[in-house]
Amino acid sequence: MTISSVLLKAVVGGLAVVAFSLVGHAGRPKRFAGLFSAAPSVAVASLAITAVVKGADATVPYAQGMVFGTAGMVAYCLVSLYLIQRLHALIGSILAWLAWLLVAGGLYLALGR
Repeated sequence: MTISSVLLKAVVGGLAVVAFSLVGHAGRPKRFAGLFSAAPSVAVASLAITAVVKGADATVPYAQGMVFGTAGMVAYCLVSLYLIQRLHALIGSILAWLAWLLVAGGLYLALGR
């Protein structure tokens, strides 16, 4: 990876974060602004630059990982909503993280190879 590609990723990623953040702040509720400003923008910028530099075929494993991670994050959110209210926050968070690991890891083992 060259310094120019790293700098290009940083610039494109930063611009994408700003754009997604503006979209997030335009909607309601405001608590989704951070979600819209971070993960999707960095993912889109990273995939776009990888496609330009290495070709579209090189983005497939990255895109699969993002899909698997997203499914795991949904599991994490659902489990944490339930468990953190019923258990101690630390225990609920750890169990929610394990739910992420099971879902994302399971999808990777089943479909990602």
